[in-house]
Amino acid sequence: MKGSLRYVSVLATGSLLALLMLSAGTARAGKDIPGLGKEIAGQWTATVLGQEVTASFTRQGDMISGVIVIPDIVSGGSNTYHVAGVVLGDDFAAQHGSGHLLKGTVVGPNEAHAVFTPKSGPALNLVLKRRPGS
Repeated sequence: MKGSLRYVSVLATGSLLALLMLSAGTARAGKDIPGLGKEIAGQWTATVLGQEVTASFTRQGDMISGVIVIPDIVSGGSNTYHVAGVVLGDDFAAQHGSGHLLKGTVVGPNEAHAVFTPKSGPALNLVLKRRPGS
């Protein structure tokens, strides 16, 4: 029962994210699903305020899941977010269970531009670079 509830939750989140992306105008109608050269799956890094942000994504069809680790410059620790979402063409969106949202576009085989918007607080603009070998 617990597994089926989680599956329903992931499906509902994916549907919500797809609607959010379409309503925001970020999805591109008629765009082919990218080849392996523009794939979000893999290991990524970005630098924000001199601190390294890491992200790791896996993909099954149009669904993605992953982990984003963002340093906490106040405490010196970090915050880890497990996210699930959707891919539409080169665009992706993934949401944490508490409402934090990562939304972006894969712009090349080794680069993606994204915005991490926490439930409260300022958004972080991320230029994600693929880690070598991932």
